[in-house]
Amino acid sequence: MSLSEKELLALKPDHIVDAVGEVCPHTLNLALDGLKKAKSGEIVVEVTDHSIATKTIPAAVKMNKIGEFLGVAKKGGEYHIFVKKA
Repeated sequence: MSLSEKELLALKPDHIVDAVGEVCPHTLNLALDGLKKAKSGEIVVEVTDHSIATKTIPAAVKMNKIGEFLGVAKKGGEYHIFVKKA
């Protein structure tokens, strides 16, 4: 699924993970913890200022088959990484 930044930011996430100020691998661990708490079909968004997380989180989600990466929206210097739990 490929959504625009506007469409992503309009989504109402079920879980928000605050990872601002964190770096890898902690940003990835926080995202995975958030996905573990989510139920199937729920949307988890991680908010981070660490650009590398925009690559590591989607790759881990795909590799581990734990969800669907919906996209990344940049807002105010922060990245909002959207994942839907499988």
